[in-house]
Amino acid sequence: MASTSYQEVMAMICELLDIQNVRVTKYQTQGHHRINVFITSTLTAAVCPECECVSTQIHDEGEVQMIRDMPLWDRRGWIGYAPRRFKCEHCDKTFVERVVWREPGLNYTTRYENYVYEQVRRQNVAQVAKDEFLSEDVVKGIFERRAKKR
Repeated sequence: MASTSYQEVMAMICELLDIQNVRVTKYQTQGHHRINVFITSTLTAAVCPECECVSTQIHDEGEVQMIRDMPLWDRRGWIGYAPRRFKCEHCDKTFVERVVWREPGLNYTTRYENYVYEQVRRQNVAQVAKDEFLSEDVVKGIFERRAKKR
């Protein structure tokens, strides 16, 4: 049997994540209950929210943020992501790139929000909170936020 290279493992994890326009740079397990997958964007440009022009000038990169995501290999999943700031070549403003898999200001992915919402539709809030290692207030907030979108 042929051995799998590190790059092949990273590509496999990226495929399992199913997030467009990112590359997995590394992963780490924390015990038997958590996996952290670190990603970086493969996009070379972002749209300025001020003037709506496309910018290719990366200004800097923020600190890595740990963002809750779907379970992976029976472990609670977290994505490590450092948001990039761009400088608009047209209006000279700097801005943080927007990603489709996470809404600004939230510490979980859109698909994790959907996952928690669907869990609460089948079980009570207390059980989902216990299963996901979240507070009941967080689970209620996710459910109400998602319900408003529907």
